[in-house]
Amino acid sequence: MEKPLKKLTATPPNITNPRLYKRRLWTVCTSAFALVVLTAVAAVLPAPYVVESPGPSLNVLGEYEGKDIVSVENRADGPSDGELRMTTVSVQGSPGYDIPLAGVMTAWFDRDRSIIPVEALYPDDADAEDNSLMNTVEMNGSQQEAIAAALTKQGVSYSTTTMVAGLRSDGGAANQLQPGDVVLEVNGQKIENVSAAGEAIGATPRGEKVKVTVRRDGAEESFALTPRYEGDRALLGIVLARGFEFPVKVNFALDGIGGPSAGMIFALAIFDEMTPGDLTGGKKIAGTGTINEQGAVGPIGGIRQKMIGARSDGAEFFLAPGLNCEDVTGHIPEGLQVVRVDSLTEAIEAVEQIAQQGSIEGLATCG
Repeated sequence: MEKPLKKLTATPPNITNPRLYKRRLWTVCTSAFALVVLTAVAAVLPAPYVVESPGPSLNVLGEYEGKDIVSVENRADGPSDGELRMTTVSVQGSPGYDIPLAGVMTAWFDRDRSIIPVEALYPDDADAEDNSLMNTVEMNGSQQEAIAAALTKQGVSYSTTTMVAGLRSDGGAANQLQPGDVVLEVNGQKIENVSAAGEAIGATPRGEKVKVTVRRDGAEESFALTPRYEGDRALLGIVLARGFEFPVKVNFALDGIGGPSAGMIFALAIFDEMTPGDLTGGKKIAGTGTINEQGAVGPIGGIRQKMIGARSDGAEFFLAPGLNCEDVTGHIPEGLQVVRVDSLTEAIEAVEQIAQQGSIEGLATCG
């Protein structure tokens, strides 16, 4: 026997008070509208944070846009079957490039990403050009220190200089001095170090040009530059750094990546180029860490993301600075073996063992 159909009504049967129903409906609609507005605001509202995500890694024994990433002139060692991969972090948010609040909220639920207050990474008065300039200066500096470390390891001598490491586009030296220029004199004073150059520039009286003599491509050139002033101190908008003059020419073919953290991997690649055989033994090895001319390996940021990126690109072994072990422990991706290194010598020894044995047994780890 069929049951009779229930009576249809325009008013829900469980609503006995239409006024209360309308109030609740208004509350729901208002809340939904507020949610839409908040979502739209979050999509555009800048947040004072930086989000770090795993970035790509690059085999520095390979090529970039058809050129060897690292090459030593007159030292053709032949191609390597293995890999030495420099690792990177993809960064969202920086001075002049704010990340929307929605991006920060999304990153909060992703264990592969990290959220860092922007002031923890950048000076308060830094702008986008400052950030770009310092990234470039740090990368160039890491390459110079890597060459010095590799030569020091082999007992090869070189000399130190005062070098133009970078220039602001709105500074008095723009379009005249160039990165890599060796500073010889400022206002007639011979320059022995970075501090002396900075003091000589800063002491230039108002209304006078800063006279700078540099060595560029083996020839001396002189410039009369117009400074700006902060108080009584003259500024040219340049970054000076300790540079080196090496007996060998090392070329780097890499664009769009900044920072100092590839120094150790660069030093390994240069050492491999300058010594017989294949240092890696065909193994896929990644790593990170700053380097100085004595070969000391220093800590870097974003190592969790760098390990993830390296493993995603097929690396089986990873060289990590000892001072980053706290960030490494508990965050090693499956299938990646991590070796702790504190010096270029330890890094070379680790790579040699991995090449010969395919194992990190007996090597220092972060465990």
